[in-house]
Amino acid sequence: MADPIGPKALPNVVAFILLMAGFISIIRPKTDVVWPNRQVRAKLVGAVMALLVYPLALEVLGFVISTMLVVTGLSYLYGAPPRRGLGAAATLAVVLWLFFVQVLALPLPIGSVWLR
Repeated sequence: MADPIGPKALPNVVAFILLMAGFISIIRPKTDVVWPNRQVRAKLVGAVMALLVYPLALEVLGFVISTMLVVTGLSYLYGAPPRRGLGAAATLAVVLWLFFVQVLALPLPIGSVWLR
């Protein structure tokens, strides 16, 4: 029997709740907001830029390499030692790849640079 609600129900409900929460926070903002200093803002901008570049890197470099680069960069940006960040990034990328490809049978981008 088919689901009468459909697969779009959960994302739509979550989007609606987030939209309402955002609307309420705009209408009733806190008066004692402390804005982050310049260093914290620079880290936030760097993190957002890395996450915006990530989908573009996926198509070119593939899932494993681009995930390793982004996670390594983010971990270094937030203070992890470079070797530890690289180790965590490599572990995360491989574990996620195995989970998506082997367990869920979902294909992940290989990267156009490797297909030439």
